[in-house]
Amino acid sequence: MKHNIKANIKNYFFLSLILAFLVCCSDTKEPEPAAEEEMEEVEEEEEEEEETTDTDDRANRTFDLNPEIPEEFRERNGLPNFFSKVKTGQNVTVAYLGGSITNQNGWRPLTFNWIKEQYPTATLTEVEAAIAGTGVDFAASRAKVDLLDHNPDLVFVEFRVNGGVADIARSIEGLVRQIRANNPETDICFVYTIGEWMLDALQNGRQYWIGQVMEEVANRYGIPSIDFGVEVVKLLKEDKLTFKAPAPESGKLYFSRDGVHPQKDGYELYANTVIKSFLAMENNDKPLIHAMPTPIKTNHFQNASLIPITEASSNTNWSAVDINTDPIYKSDQDRTNEMLRGALKTDKVGETLTINWEGVLIGFTTIPLDTGMEVEISTDGSAPNKITLNDGEGTVKYAQFFYAPEISPGSHTTTLKVTNLPENTSFYCGQFIIFDLPD
Repeated sequence: MKHNIKANIKNYFFLSLILAFLVCCSDTKEPEPAAEEEMEEVEEEEEEEEETTDTDDRANRTFDLNPEIPEEFRERNGLPNFFSKVKTGQNVTVAYLGGSITNQNGWRPLTFNWIKEQYPTATLTEVEAAIAGTGVDFAASRAKVDLLDHNPDLVFVEFRVNGGVADIARSIEGLVRQIRANNPETDICFVYTIGEWMLDALQNGRQYWIGQVMEEVANRYGIPSIDFGVEVVKLLKEDKLTFKAPAPESGKLYFSRDGVHPQKDGYELYANTVIKSFLAMENNDKPLIHAMPTPIKTNHFQNASLIPITEASSNTNWSAVDINTDPIYKSDQDRTNEMLRGALKTDKVGETLTINWEGVLIGFTTIPLDTGMEVEISTDGSAPNKITLNDGEGTVKYAQFFYAPEISPGSHTTTLKVTNLPENTSFYCGQFIIFDLPD
């Protein structure tokens, strides 16, 4: 009897354990579909937050690389949007902004053709926005028409050789801010060409002063920079390159005839430096919305523009220039037309042009002839400022531009008066260059 009671108690105990286990299992349910979807949404939101945070961190970075030391390649934030697009077969517009070294049939087409070959699934469009004999100040004033209206994905900026007539630091920062304001996803790449006058600095490990200005902007805005001069100086030191000569030397790369505009070997060297730098940063391809940081120069030239000569008022002894037949205008027609974009001319001393404008600085485009050509500039009735213009030697008549003194911001009326003309010459005036302070 006792044995049966003990056995029953034991059986009852085991049955209770089994029932408890079954009850627990029945209470454990699979998540409802809605719950699964909510969990997935939370995970996606967390991933998006992580990606946004990462993007913002990159966009807001500034760099402290020494602007006084030349280095062949400094990546900084790289060209992530450009590489993302070319590697995924999208439409990509590549723009080249600079002077004659970029305008010529040299490193520009070599690099553009390499990009097309390297990324064959992408559809590439080139914007050739380089103008010989011009600097970054003129580039800032013409950026909207020549560059931004094409909405480029990548902009090469080349101005270490030509610099500028107006303040270079204000101009280069203003140009960068125009590009970023137009489209914060546009990538920018600074490239530094070399002139003979830079050799001493670069050979002694010092960045040329215009390069220093551009490097400071590159640090602030996260722009990659490529210095062509570093390899040139290295090869020159190794006696493997002739920098300037009327003809090649046997066994050496022939860089240039004039000490600034490369020959075939020089342009290939430039292009290969770009290619090497691009391959080094092509894996930096996560899209980025570039930030607009606090400016280095609070009086930068982001607000720069052009006013056509047709907006000026003149007296009766001015005539419109036929850009296709006028011998002076046609002397260097492509460059002249890019700089003046139409013109008026007069052969009478005492003639005036008047233009209304708004800003702090006005520039005039012209074609100096012979020596001793003079004009006077007066703004808002101020005492006139005399400008003397002389052309260079040779038969080609090169367009130039000059500025009146900078004044306080506001609306202004400026009058140009022709005060002296060499015999048998005319004064030509094209479009006006305008700079205003930031809003």
